[in-house]
Amino acid sequence: MTASLYQTWPRGEPEGFRAQAAGYKVGELVFNQAEFTPARFLRGPELLVGEGRDFLSLQMQLAGEERLIMSDGHVRLLTGNLYLRDWAYAFDSEASAMRLNAIMIPRHRLRAGAGIQAHTPVLSWSIADPEGRLLAMLWQQLLAELGQVTLPHARTLCDAFLAFLDALLGYGPTQTTPASLGAMQQFLMTRLQGSVGVEALCRHFHVSRSKVYRLFEPLGGVRQFINGARLERCYGELRGADPRRVKIADIASSWGFVDASAFSRRFRSRFGVSPSEVLGTALDHTEDAAVRANSAGARLNRDYTDWLLQASGRET
Repeated sequence: MTASLYQTWPRGEPEGFRAQAAGYKVGELVFNQAEFTPARFLRGPELLVGEGRDFLSLQMQLAGEERLIMSDGHVRLLTGNLYLRDWAYAFDSEASAMRLNAIMIPRHRLRAGAGIQAHTPVLSWSIADPEGRLLAMLWQQLLAELGQVTLPHARTLCDAFLAFLDALLGYGPTQTTPASLGAMQQFLMTRLQGSVGVEALCRHFHVSRSKVYRLFEPLGGVRQFINGARLERCYGELRGADPRRVKIADIASSWGFVDASAFSRRFRSRFGVSPSEVLGTALDHTEDAAVRANSAGARLNRDYTDWLLQASGRET
């Protein structure tokens, strides 16, 4: 089933591997719902030819996580997040037991497809953010409607959904993208695991560096905004990570913090606690009072937990 995407091996004894999957097409779009035990995936150069590199996938992680090892480092795909992946690049990955929804999208169906680059092959939204939460809600409703409507109606709904996705990425129906602070923030938030900064904003929004500096001045500048958003992502990952399997340095480096000492100082300055004090706290449902007082991320995590339980059909 996955031979056109990647080579697949079970992690552990082969006889213990289990998978369930369902898929259907609406025009050029392919919808998948899958659940499987731990596995390794390898997408090599032999699959990056012709139409094999000319599509994207939108992926909603409902359970489990995947670590992609790519030329520019590694990217972690985590439960409760949504990802737009460009399949034009090779990767090696390891996945835990996972449950996910995905939509395979030909590149030409998304205006944003032309703007994804090698150093940002995976764009992401957190369910803690309004944009990610709204995208997830629309996706769930779209899946519910597709089983009840005619094919022409289904195609209309899918076109509207893709238009919304393009708008989130700054590629709306107008010829030019409004160069507002909000639009620039959203552009950066989907590219936090890539190499992004002032130059990328100037290219995408066709504005001068001085205008970017002026817009971000109340926030302390572009770099401070990016570092703050990345620290929030680190906080969320650390809370849900298993201390027996995950190192703080790995999480920090996946979000661009390669100096462990500098990361620890920035983390404590923002949240009032050290990374080691946060690591794994979500596993035993404890939460430090200082974090509650210092971090908006703690409140957002509760919103995310409620959404995840609802998405999985469990009661809150």
